[in-house]
Amino acid sequence: MVPLLGIFASSQVIGVTAAGFFLASTVGISPFNLIPLAEHGNLPPSTLAPLYTHMFLTRGRRAFLAGSLGAAAAFLTAYFNRPADISLEHSRALLGAAGLLIAAVPHTIIWMVPVYKQLGNGAYKGTEEQTKERWQTLMSRFYRGNSIRVAIFLAAYSLGIYGLTSSKVTHLV
Repeated sequence: MVPLLGIFASSQVIGVTAAGFFLASTVGISPFNLIPLAEHGNLPPSTLAPLYTHMFLTRGRRAFLAGSLGAAAAFLTAYFNRPADISLEHSRALLGAAGLLIAAVPHTIIWMVPVYKQLGNGAYKGTEEQTKERWQTLMSRFYRGNSIRVAIFLAAYSLGIYGLTSSKVTHLV
């Protein structure tokens, strides 16, 4: 029973850590942090486009997949290796956290990836005013989609913390 308890505890800690990492990185590119810094530089969209393409599609894709699916896998591992005396409420928290983390994948593919690709598109035709208007529309869509992701990861992180603290494992550590 001790090896099972070790897998259970370490899986929860890994899940919470990975969910926290992705929550922090998602907040880091939200309207509260990195993006406004770049936007306040008054750089034209043609200059910002390659930066955003690199940040979102090149680097962000790996962090997203590792953070989201890694945390979900860790929570599911904890769920399937839980000791018999763990409450149903704790098990539901693990499943809820894993489900939310997995749900972030289709949200990102359906909502965020098209925005990322359009932001990175270097073909800005029209007047400077039209280009800025199109850019602002895309950034507005980006902020809405990213806010949803922040909410998803905050809920998953909270469920993971709740699951970890409500299990009897924390009393053993």
